[in-house]
Amino acid sequence: MELWAYVLLGSGLVLILLEVFFPSFGILGTLAAGALIAGGVCAWNAEPGVFTTYLMIAFVLGPVVTAFALKMFPRSWFGRHYTLPGTSFPPEEAAAGGGGADFADLAGATGTALTPLRPAGKAQIRDRRVDVVTRGEPVDAGAPVRVLLIEGNRIVVTQLTP
Repeated sequence: MELWAYVLLGSGLVLILLEVFFPSFGILGTLAAGALIAGGVCAWNAEPGVFTTYLMIAFVLGPVVTAFALKMFPRSWFGRHYTLPGTSFPPEEAAAGGGGADFADLAGATGTALTPLRPAGKAQIRDRRVDVVTRGEPVDAGAPVRVLLIEGNRIVVTQLTP
């Protein structure tokens, strides 16, 4: 009975791995759950310490196998053929959202709101298109703005009055 518990545990973990790599519309996942539950029942019916060991192994290896499968999925045949490569925006806008870009050179600079800022939107400041936010006041597109504050990747602007 103890052997069957661990055979079913291994089968369940392999089925979890297969569920990530091959689309089965939940069939492999259901079979994995059934194998893990059946293995738990077999472990419960075995000697007293087997069930505790079974649960510890299942609760450690289950997330490890799932994380490994999800990490490897983009490199699999199915992942390569059914996911889009690269970014979904032009390379010149890659730093526009913050993502580690340095905005210190924009402190106090002026620019133009590219979109309506209600209170967030995009602005052209110097030669850069960046995501900005106001202090709460709406700013129309095309209005001149000035950078008030930079906190990490958050750029706070205000509308310049003519």
